[in-house]
This record gives sequence, C-alpha cells and structure tokens, in this order.
Amino acid sequence: MPKAADPYKKLNNILNMFDLKVPKSRKFTKLLKLLYTPEEAELLGHFGTPYMHMEPIGTTVRITGRNKEDVEALFENMVKKGTLFFQKGDNGERLYSLPPFIPGIYEFYTMSENDPFETKKDILKLLDDYFFETFVPEAFNSSNYPWFRVLPAEHPVKRTISIEKSVDARTRILPFEIASEYISSAQYIAVGDCACRDHAAMQDGKPRCDKPKDVCLVFESVAEYWVEKGIGRRITHEEAVNVLQRSAEAGLVHCTTNNRVFGERMSGMICNCCPCCCFILQGVLRTRGQQGIAKSNFQPVIKTEECNLCMACVDKCPVNALYHHKPHKDDGSDNFIALNESECLGCGVCVMACDNEAIQLVKVRDTVPEIDVLHMGDRHNKERRH
Repeated sequence: MPKAADPYKKLNNILNMFDLKVPKSRKFTKLLKLLYTPEEAELLGHFGTPYMHMEPIGTTVRITGRNKEDVEALFENMVKKGTLFFQKGDNGERLYSLPPFIPGIYEFYTMSENDPFETKKDILKLLDDYFFETFVPEAFNSSNYPWFRVLPAEHPVKRTISIEKSVDARTRILPFEIASEYISSAQYIAVGDCACRDHAAMQDGKPRCDKPKDVCLVFESVAEYWVEKGIGRRITHEEAVNVLQRSAEAGLVHCTTNNRVFGERMSGMICNCCPCCCFILQGVLRTRGQQGIAKSNFQPVIKTEECNLCMACVDKCPVNALYHHKPHKDDGSDNFIALNESECLGCGVCVMACDNEAIQLVKVRDTVPEIDVLHMGDRHNKERRH
C-alpha cells in the first residue's frame, strides 16, 4: 500500500504557489506542525494558491468526505488561531483560503488570541529564526520586480508640489505616489496593532521601541476579516489619513504592495514600519536588499546653506542612508550632510525630522508599478532570478 503523502509537505507546496515563496527546511516544517494539527493540515491539502483559491465549507466537505460539523469546528479553530483566512461571498457565505506565510500567517497568528503566552513566544522565536535565516534572503533577492514599495511621507510631497512650478512628466505627482490618494478608492478600511512591534515585544518581554502600534492599515476583504476576528476596527478615510500623518510624524515608513490600485482579493495594506521591529525594513537592513523593495520616486535634496548640522536627519534615517561628511578643508566648506543615494528609499523621514526645513523631497524618477496585485504577482514571478 503506498505511503500517504505528508500533509505538511503538501501544505508547504501550497504556500509556495504564492508569489513570495517559502523555502523548505526542517525548521519551517517544525513551524507548520506547531501551527497546524495533522488533521488541519490534511483538511487543507487540496487547497490552491493562498488568497486566490477560495471555497465554502460545503466544497471542503464534498472533496474530503468529512462531516460538516467537524469541518466547521476545524475551520473555526484555524480562524481563531490566525492560520486560515476567509472573506464573504456575494451571498454572504464565508469563503475560506489558506493565507500565505507573509503577508498572512506571520501577522494573523501574532495578532490573534490563541496559544498560551509561553507557547506562542516559543513559536514566534522559531518563526523569527526561520524568517531571517531563510525567508528574508529569498524574498529580498529572488526577483527583479519587488513585491513591496515605499510610499513617501505625504507632507514633504505636498510641499514639493507647491514648490515646483513645472508640470512636466518628471515633476507631476501621480495618485499612487501619495498615500491618501492611493487609499481613496477603498470601500472598507481597518486599523490594527502592528504585528511586527507586538512580535518584537513578546520576544523581548517589553516594547523594543516607543513608536505607535495602532497604525497598521488594511483594506477591503482583509479589513473585514480583521474586524470580524476582533484584531482590527473599521475606520473612515479621514481617520486613515490621520493614521498616516501620525505615523509619518513618528518617523515610520509607509510600506505597501508594489501596485497602483487595490485588487479584488488580496485588497491591500499599508504598513507603517520602524527599522528595529518591522520585517520589511529589517529585511532591507539585514540583506542590504534594496532590490527587495521598490523605492519611492522621490529623493531628499539637502540645502546645505540652510542646514545647521543638528544630525536629526542622520539619526532618524531608517536605513542609514545619510551621514555627516566631516571637513577636510581648513575653511570647513565641505562640512555637510551627505546622502548615499543607493541606500535611500525615498521615504521622507529625514524631511519630517528637519525642523529647519533644510531638506526637500524631489521627484527624481517616473517608475510606474503594475496596476494591481494580480499583475504585480505575475511580473514578480516572470522576473524571478531563482
């Protein structure tokens, strides 16, 4: 009699149908075994691409031959743990999907009330180890088309618009480049605590930084999932813009998916990231993997004559792209703040930090991302290097 297929191997294979691949390792198999019981893993073995393959309970019952009440109980347990996603169909019926590792299981499990604290802490430690040893090098170095992109802080961009008189293609600011306009089409918005800062605090036993936590924005079906699970609350567009402003003032970086408008299924997110906790900026810093995130179309220009060398911009830059060029000349004329352009993400944190208004955010390129998440995923996969 042939040996039954390993349900965890099948689960790993399903997760690898998503754009951000999950490299196989003993550590990840151990992680899956902690997150999913053998019965749960077996039940999900016929599922397809995370977030794309959606099915009602009736379909799972028919395919697996399991009792409906048993399937409902197993699904509900996974939803509670944050290891199963759902959205409402046209008739209001829940449609279930396996979430990807990121963005999905990593955040949903961290944010959910599930395992006892010590158990959860151990799982998050294993998740952390796998994430930085294996997942980050893959996610930030595998494709020429990044999955994430940076949105610049809005106030510096709007200041640029008022300063620039020319309206040629180089200086025209497009809706996808401004966070408040990027989210203007969203019908359902939710805010929740940053999973990365919660994750870090659980690992350290105390907050790793003093940055605000209630600043993670999600949209449409993911937002509805958060609200129904109780890990987020619905907010208005105006409240979302206030979240973005509060985040920018705190020196956080707006990070989103590398597309122009929200898709129908995986509808969208804006993470407001700090470099000490958040996986996107940690990925950049640990791998020097700027190719893993699309820079904004903006770059800071320092007005040396107005700079008082207070070092606020150097201290606040999340990726250490600014530095103090110490003078070589007797007259001190080469004593200035310099920018390492290859490291700069164009986030505008330095502009927000400068009380002297000695830094301006200038549009330096016209990169246009793919229209939506589906096209973004296709291009990410077509341009994979491995």
